[in-house]
Amino acid sequence: MVVAVDRFLTKISNDGEGLRGYNSIIQFYFKDIDETVNVSFEGTSASLIEGVEHPACKIVVSTQNFEKLTNGQLNPQTAFLMGKLKAKGDMSHLLKLSQILSYYA
Repeated sequence: MVVAVDRFLTKISNDGEGLRGYNSIIQFYFKDIDETVNVSFEGTSASLIEGVEHPACKIVVSTQNFEKLTNGQLNPQTAFLMGKLKAKGDMSHLLKLSQILSYYA
């Protein structure tokens, strides 16, 4: 598993209030290591899940940029505009993810 994802999930398990009741599945594809991770956000918790055919949003990012996003070194909107983060699917989930990342940064 991607270490940055594990740290991100740990932050959420320690303080689930940052999710503000968000319920959805986001798929992260880490292009530099060719690995896909599905994260299920449920109310005040988040967990990894397998076998997701239709996530609400698919995010393509490098492990380095994901690390920067989760520790506050890279703004999610800036990453998207600069092409460091790409998304497919319902863009409203990308906006919500941006709020979540900012909270846990």
